[in-house]
Amino acid sequence: MTEPATPRPSFGLALGGAARTLGKLHRRALADLDADFPGWMLLTLLAQQTSPMPVEEVIVELDRRMELARPDAVDLLGRTATAGLITDVPGEPAPAVALTDSGSAFYARLYAHARKRTDAASAGIDPATLDAAVTVLLAVDARAASLLGA
Repeated sequence: MTEPATPRPSFGLALGGAARTLGKLHRRALADLDADFPGWMLLTLLAQQTSPMPVEEVIVELDRRMELARPDAVDLLGRTATAGLITDVPGEPAPAVALTDSGSAFYARLYAHARKRTDAASAGIDPATLDAAVTVLLAVDARAASLLGA
């Protein structure tokens, strides 16, 4: 007697499972270089800027992106500055921070390493299939954001 086939999971279940597994893979890649996810998010946020970012905006954005409470964001900023990866930028209208040269270099290494590790999960999948999957994910994200009123 053959076993019944496992039913195909719903889109949400499959998406959640993939997100959890890729998230674990990503966090392991960060740990390989003694980084963590909140630090990654801060470095990513600052790497996306073309000018120093006001500290208050950093705190608000970290809360929006990962629900990091203000005291934890302030602590993260302090630890990252102590590590020499970010610096206070004088002369701005409000207290602001930016990546240091060593912070930019570390972020580039960290990004390349994490990308290599997570891209390995999709190695061998047809590029057109991956492109279609990304298109679907972007559409679902936009619709979910709309439903949340974001």
